[in-house]
Amino acid sequence: MLDAFSSALSGLRTSSARLQTSANNISNLQTPGFKASRTVISDVQSGGSRLQGITPNQNSGSIIQTGNAFNAAINGNGFFQVSTAGGGTAFTRAGNFSVDSSGRLVDGTGNPVQPEISLPGGISSFNIGPDGQVAARVGGTTRTLGRISLANFNNPAGLTPLGGNLFAQSAESGQAVLGSPGTGGLGQLVSGAIETSNVDIAEEAVDQILATNAFKANANVIRAADEMTGTVLDIKA
Repeated sequence: MLDAFSSALSGLRTSSARLQTSANNISNLQTPGFKASRTVISDVQSGGSRLQGITPNQNSGSIIQTGNAFNAAINGNGFFQVSTAGGGTAFTRAGNFSVDSSGRLVDGTGNPVQPEISLPGGISSFNIGPDGQVAARVGGTTRTLGRISLANFNNPAGLTPLGGNLFAQSAESGQAVLGSPGTGGLGQLVSGAIETSNVDIAEEAVDQILATNAFKANANVIRAADEMTGTVLDIKA
């Protein structure tokens, strides 16, 4: 009887984790560069299931034009680098960049792009080239402001999600290998565009149904086991 309780309880936990992961994916359907995650669940010898972890799906989303010169999408492998508020480095596929009050190129949540790129005042045009070169026209003269570099990893699926569209490197991902767009297997940049979320809403709907059914089934097992336990105790009494 205890085995039935234990097995069903583990099933409730894994089903709940699956539902939460899918709900987070759906809530980020419109988040640029977001990567859908999947729960990794394994069976255990004593019965039931165990949550091994949650891994991001690093397949690319679609590239769409925005008409915003500050935006850039990666057509191929690689991640943008940004500085986080805590002083660390995070990696993202989201190129919905803008300029903050200090003139720095920042991501959608205000994290500065690395290497840092600062824009002077009075620019009349701005461009991000396929090779990451950033240029602006100031006072009738075109000035090169810097170059956006990309990071790649031996195992991108091993990156640790930080929330939203940010990731941190880990032992599983390996160290970041930096380079210019279009070199060393890195993708080129598409100016005036962003990569959309790779969430498949149909897949998430199916996953929600399956996880909900599994949750209900395990709850029913617990209920039945509880009733049987009560019956046995009544007989003994």
